Amino acid sequence: MKFKRPHIKVGDIRKHKWSMVASFIVAATLAAAHFILIAPIMAQKEALDSKIKQQKELIAKYEQKLNQGQSIQEEFARHAEDLREMQKKLFRGTDPYQLAASLGDLLSSKGGGNAQKLDIKTYQVLASQEHGLYQEVHLRFNLMTNVDGLHYFLARVRNSEFAIVVQEINIQKIQRNKGPDLVVNVILAALMEKGASQ
Repeated sequence: MKFKRPHIKVGDIRKHKWSMVASFIVAATLAAAHFILIAPIMAQKEALDSKIKQQKELIAKYEQKLNQGQSIQEEFARHAEDLREMQKKLFRGTDPYQLAASLGDLLSSKGGGNAQKLDIKTYQVLASQEHGLYQEVHLRFNLMTNVDGLHYFLARVRNSEFAIVVQEINIQKIQRNKGPDLVVNVILAALMEKGASQ
């Protein structure tokens, strides 16, 4: 199949001159309408699309922050509950020496069936350090006891209503025929209410 090139003559151009002018005017009018009317509308549409995208990103960030706020609030509620539980275990009072004397009475076996098993010889306040709403007090107790008395003492520390932990314990066995045969040096850390600011 052969393709024939059309032959355009000058006479044909003159004959259709008005239709060509009309076509050119229509094309120019359409181009002008595009640049005058449609192009600004397209630019506005792009600007609106950009604003919508920014607003959606802003909403997503806001929702993320809102979710973070809710999780922080839940975590705060858990920490508040932990704080209330810890405050129940704080020793009431602000004097470390009062704490040492009270713990000496609490941990000793005075008046109980274990009176022969545990004898607190001395106690000493080593240090006191404030932490926010409470203070941590380090105490040293020197005991004369036997194995049963040591178990009794450690059970009293473990089951105490106060926040007390054994930080260090040194046990020395001595040769005795009767009575306590252990010399025990215990360092305890206890939490108590914070002292009043001076």
